[in-house]
Amino acid sequence: MALWNIWMESKLRQKWHDCAFYNDYFRLKKCFKSRGFVVGLGGLLPGHLWIDNVEIVVTTKCNLRCPACANLMQYYDNPYHLERDIVIASMHKLNECFDWCNEYKIIGGEPFLNPDLKYFLEEIPREKCDEATVFTNAMVIPDDIELLEVMRRKKIKIVISNYSCAYGMQQRLIDLLKKENISFYVIKSDTWTNRGPLEKHNASRADLRQQFIRCASPYKSVLNGVMYYCPRSAHGYDLGVIGRREREYVDLLKNTRAQNRRHIRRLMWRHEPVSACEYCLRGTDEAVAIPRGRIEL
Repeated sequence: MALWNIWMESKLRQKWHDCAFYNDYFRLKKCFKSRGFVVGLGGLLPGHLWIDNVEIVVTTKCNLRCPACANLMQYYDNPYHLERDIVIASMHKLNECFDWCNEYKIIGGEPFLNPDLKYFLEEIPREKCDEATVFTNAMVIPDDIELLEVMRRKKIKIVISNYSCAYGMQQRLIDLLKKENISFYVIKSDTWTNRGPLEKHNASRADLRQQFIRCASPYKSVLNGVMYYCPRSAHGYDLGVIGRREREYVDLLKNTRAQNRRHIRRLMWRHEPVSACEYCLRGTDEAVAIPRGRIEL
């Protein structure tokens, strides 16, 4: 029975990707699972916009340097904090578009390095998000009283990467979060999926399409006012390595609310590879598990 279910799911996923209408099987599955069939179906109607996962990049600075970082922080020679006004304006534009979101993530680099983090957390429309999270490597212990209060009041969950080099700091952070009654979760997995170096792997169009289907990247990434299909697309473009074609991104700050809703829906339910797929191994047989972090301090 288990093998039959695996085979059927594979066939269903392929069928969805062969369609031109709401073809992302995994997102449909997540939508109905999180909200139930009736409410989930309503969220897919033209008058509503459901987003499964979105991440807001607030900094490319990180106090670790992991060679296999999925978000390409290791390639930034001059990392930077994003401008507060641009991040907040981007969040305003995004927030007015969607009706609900499974996970609204704040990410870096290391988000706790950005002194403006508390202002960004204030902008999260918590009433429309099943989860609001901040991802951290636990190498920075927040001591801003206002930041701690915002995290507690907005019910922000702190997601802690499980790096062996950060064990002592991790325990300090956990103790603080418990004391402040702030929700947290420690990632249990000790592996990452190897996405490969930031270089073109010259796959055929057919192979790229199959890679895209198998990848099923869940996170849309917002960087400098633009929403990208995935983090690699966002940071690859920011680094000047990966290009971007029309319909592979949404310029949130330049569009009206109606335009953003239409373009985000189209981006989210896309069924063709993006430019970044040519620079990534996720979704291929080469995307093997590797030790989490492999950190260079």
